[in-house]
Amino acid sequence: MALDTYVTSRLIQWADWRARRLDGGRGYPKKCAFVINPGGGHWSPEMDSNCYEVDQVVVALIQERKDALMKCYTETGTKEQKAKRCGCSVRTYDLRLEMAHRDVLGYLNDVAAGIPLPVVKVETADRFFTMEV
Repeated sequence: MALDTYVTSRLIQWADWRARRLDGGRGYPKKCAFVINPGGGHWSPEMDSNCYEVDQVVVALIQERKDALMKCYTETGTKEQKAKRCGCSVRTYDLRLEMAHRDVLGYLNDVAAGIPLPVVKVETADRFFTMEV
């Protein structure tokens, strides 16, 4: 499985941004895969908007691929552990991750071309509603 380095670097940056955001913006993520030196770095407006863009793309993915990306980039553990948490085999986890990378690259290309992201349908206990991402 050869993953696109551009997409991988954007997703690593997004995972770090997401961990900092979930930590209240203090700059010290509790846990995040690929973050070797967690600490209070400076975030530029371009980085914030780039990460927000990736966040919107991840939200637009189908659930299985979104889960694979979330496990890969935002959680710690071995590939086997992450596949188990996704409820699938390692081979299936790898395939979902590869397809998610392709989807992210496609969506980022669409965003760069000015094409809006698809509308996500969210199911609640009693009704559906749509949300543009």
